[in-house]
Amino acid sequence: MSSPSETSATGRTAGTNGAIELPMLTRANYHEWSLVMQVSLEALGLWKAVQSEKVERQDDRLALAAILRGVPSELKATLAVKETAKEAWAAVKTMRVGVDRVKNASKQRLTKEFENLQWKDGESVDDFAVRVNTLVSGLRELGEEVKDGRVVRKVLRVVPKKWKQVAVSIEMLLDLDTMTMEELIGRLRVAEDADAEDAKEQEVGVERAGQLYLTEAQWEARRRERNRQRRHGGVRRGNGGDKRRSGGNDGDGDDERSDGDDDASSMASGSSRRGWSRNKGQCFECGGFGHIAKWCREKKKKEKALLADVEEATLL
Repeated sequence: MSSPSETSATGRTAGTNGAIELPMLTRANYHEWSLVMQVSLEALGLWKAVQSEKVERQDDRLALAAILRGVPSELKATLAVKETAKEAWAAVKTMRVGVDRVKNASKQRLTKEFENLQWKDGESVDDFAVRVNTLVSGLRELGEEVKDGRVVRKVLRVVPKKWKQVAVSIEMLLDLDTMTMEELIGRLRVAEDADAEDAKEQEVGVERAGQLYLTEAQWEARRRERNRQRRHGGVRRGNGGDKRRSGGNDGDGDDERSDGDDDASSMASGSSRRGWSRNKGQCFECGGFGHIAKWCREKKKKEKALLADVEEATLL
């Protein structure tokens, strides 16, 4: 029949085999490993073997066996030759203390970066949120407790000046201790979208104003051009009329200046003096420029030919 101490040791051995979690030590998780391993050894009633050497040999061996199950294979041989579980525990701490110091240095560096965190010029809400979450995640992985309320307050303190009123409203109306980082980023993103819409409307307004200004300038240029053409056109009309009167019969034939053509020419000259421009206007009769259908020579020729045909038919 087994003794009570043997029964207790057997039960703790069974617990060590699967009922109690024994974490695996890595190069960067000594802090978490030591905490979880302590809880596991306390649950097995073996933590006294790590704290003191005055324990039963059976308990000391069970504690050492638990430690060996939680370390990498390259450390097992080194720890297995230790006299007590306490010595093995101290050896693990010594071998990993360098990593722990590096962790503390990294923690201090990330903490300083978090405290000095500022919003960069032109940085969007999403980009800033990525930077904050990266710092917070790094601190939490190193064992630093960073609550959401602390992060929310930090973000509200460093928001751009254009969103200060939004930050004040959030602080006055909402409970920062229960607000998550995701909720805060969502509210700031709404303010960012509103600013983007306002900026777009202002750009469209400036562009439209520029287009209207150019249109007015174009109209002014056209008006000046018309006035200039009118002034110079009046001089050309006078000179052209003199040339036509002086050299109109120069080899053109008498039939173009006879009868009605002379009258049409005189009417055209009279209308030119009244303000008609020979350089403008298109004739709807012949398609030419410089006169209208009323004084068209081709029209007169057609009328004379038609009148001749009628007279010939009458004589027949």
